[in-house]
Amino acid sequence: MQQNGSRKESRLVGLTKYLLLVVAVVIFVLLSILQPKFCRINNIMNIVNSATITALMAIGMTIVMETGEMNLAVGAEATIAAAVVGKLLEGPSFNNYFIAVIIGLLAAMLVGSLNAFFVVKVGIPSFIGTIAMTTFINGFIKIVTGNRFMFSQYWPPAFSFLGQGKAFGIIPIPVILLIIIAVITIIIQDRTRFGRYVNSVGVSPAACKNVGINTKRTIVFAYLLCSLITGFCGIVLSSEVMTVSPTLGSDLLMSVFAAVMMGATFLRPGRYNIQGTIAASLLLAIISNGTVSIGAADFVDDLIQGCIILLAVGFISLTHKGGLPSVKFNK
Repeated sequence: MQQNGSRKESRLVGLTKYLLLVVAVVIFVLLSILQPKFCRINNIMNIVNSATITALMAIGMTIVMETGEMNLAVGAEATIAAAVVGKLLEGPSFNNYFIAVIIGLLAAMLVGSLNAFFVVKVGIPSFIGTIAMTTFINGFIKIVTGNRFMFSQYWPPAFSFLGQGKAFGIIPIPVILLIIIAVITIIIQDRTRFGRYVNSVGVSPAACKNVGINTKRTIVFAYLLCSLITGFCGIVLSSEVMTVSPTLGSDLLMSVFAAVMMGATFLRPGRYNIQGTIAASLLLAIISNGTVSIGAADFVDDLIQGCIILLAVGFISLTHKGGLPSVKFNK
């Protein structure tokens, strides 16, 4: 009897680990039946490219949420980096794209360091602190962009490469960038001391302190790494659309948050992980693209995404003893 029970539990765990991917495949097949053009190579590349932007930003948020904290300023970090790059290259006197990107990334990391300061040093709950930082940075972004869509004829040809370039004429450059960043962050997450510290801090900060792990330093580094990735994502996105809007990154915040939460149901149920975040981003992109392909109304996309999020998170909460990892809203 015990053996049969353990086998059933093992099968249930196996189903839980890959449920998100199974759902993605099923929805893809259904949409392909409803609209044969949906499964064409060009459209598949569009889906993957769309998922890339969400996944890049969500990877950054995943790292912070692994520590048990939250970063709702990822959209602002992405936008400020893009806005700084766009503003620096706006006139004819400066056209060094590489230096502009470095300065843009530093601007995003400055926001990340401020988030870390208020959360770690001052002790403001991360949920409140990062919302407040978002509001402040959004105001600053409106000043930089003039509260309008920013575009300049002086932007160099390199500006469009990260977002619109293609390797071998097929694979979008953003997809290659996602693969590189995903591999690096997965190695950091699974193979380095810092990655183990990040996960340990999220599970039990008190135990970490008892064994000598500097929890505050780990959280600070997590915020900085997050801001670096999300800032780069904002630069890639502005390159793709060839404009910088005041809400460039903020428009993606809910999709990013959904990808991180859904990702915790994949591969390692109950833990935020990079692989799950990418799988969830792909699922959201399939739904979004598919509803447009079949000519469904805009609200259908929201309804389907909401149902899948509730089902995925609810399923893991019921089947996994530890439930989903929590985020600290107070100290």
